[in-house]
Amino acid sequence: MKINNIELFETIISRTSKTVAAEVNGEIAFSPSGASAGTHEASSFVPENMEDLESELKDKLEGEEFNQEDFDTALKEYDGSETFDSIGSVGIALSLAFKMASGYEKNNVFPYPLGNAIGGGEHGGNTAIQEFLILPVEAETFLEAVEINSKIYRELQDRYASKIMGMNDEGALVTRMDDEETLEKLHKVANEYGARIGLDMAANELWNGEKYVYPEMGMELSPKEQLKFVQKIIDEYDLYYVEDPFHEDDYSNHKKLTVETDCLIVGDDLFVTNEKRLERGVEQGSCNSLIVKPNQVGTVTGTYETVEKAFEKDYLPVVSHRSGETCDTSISRMALEKEIPIIKAGIADIRISKLNKLMLEWQKMEKSGKDPKMAELPYL
Repeated sequence: MKINNIELFETIISRTSKTVAAEVNGEIAFSPSGASAGTHEASSFVPENMEDLESELKDKLEGEEFNQEDFDTALKEYDGSETFDSIGSVGIALSLAFKMASGYEKNNVFPYPLGNAIGGGEHGGNTAIQEFLILPVEAETFLEAVEINSKIYRELQDRYASKIMGMNDEGALVTRMDDEETLEKLHKVANEYGARIGLDMAANELWNGEKYVYPEMGMELSPKEQLKFVQKIIDEYDLYYVEDPFHEDDYSNHKKLTVETDCLIVGDDLFVTNEKRLERGVEQGSCNSLIVKPNQVGTVTGTYETVEKAFEKDYLPVVSHRSGETCDTSISRMALEKEIPIIKAGIADIRISKLNKLMLEWQKMEKSGKDPKMAELPYL
């Protein structure tokens, strides 16, 4: 594709802090931002010299022909690093905008929406565990799946109204309940709707260098005790999904948990959408699933290389939003193009843009006779 025009803009994310939007050939994409970011992620910041950057990138890229890989390579060469330490969020915004301009393929296999029902940790809330999640595994259509998550969300609001204090920055409910009470209540309601529950433990935020700290429950757990605790709650609450149960460099305990359970053990900070870190996990048997966040690795090319490696090694990819979001729908388009089985995109608030995109595509396919269907999931 020939680059006819590049523009850079300063915009905001859902937490009202600044981010970057980029336009390539008339198509615009936005960079999100994570509150609980792993230390191995690509750089994410808004450069101070946006006008100068735009001028220099125009001189370098406009009028040239690129495919996605060559375009992303040119961005890294301009930056001078693999992790966009010079241009920050400009890198992923431009990479996504180029992909938007060149087009996404629309396959007919849709992901299950993994919804954040109750929140805590760095995203705001009363629990040490960051996200209490629901997955509508019995849904037969994407529209039904979204409706099940919405019903559970509303049921929680109605049934436990006296315990709910509002929403956090991911649109999840904030409650007065501690971690285990939250698990009990969510498990009960999810069962009524045929859904399974999961956790994003965000263990980097719990880890103080020696122990995992749960203030509301008065617990400080060694890595061995953390392993036993996570195994206990997986069994007790029939968890389907556990994300980041240990800190970002603990491949060993991620392996032990994976071997001893029959559910998705998901690496986010462990892998940061990085193919090399995923390869290390595969070699060690750590996890059986991974989070996919394009801005963690900085380019569409890097994202797709990691997704393809995951499929090759029988790791289930879960494409995901960030806590600081925009109305960009890139991850929804990626889910359809690469047939990613799960999309983590919240339930309420700004993230509905990603769900709405997939709902629209499902209905368009039905009308055109393309026979959309839900992805296949393991451990059911």
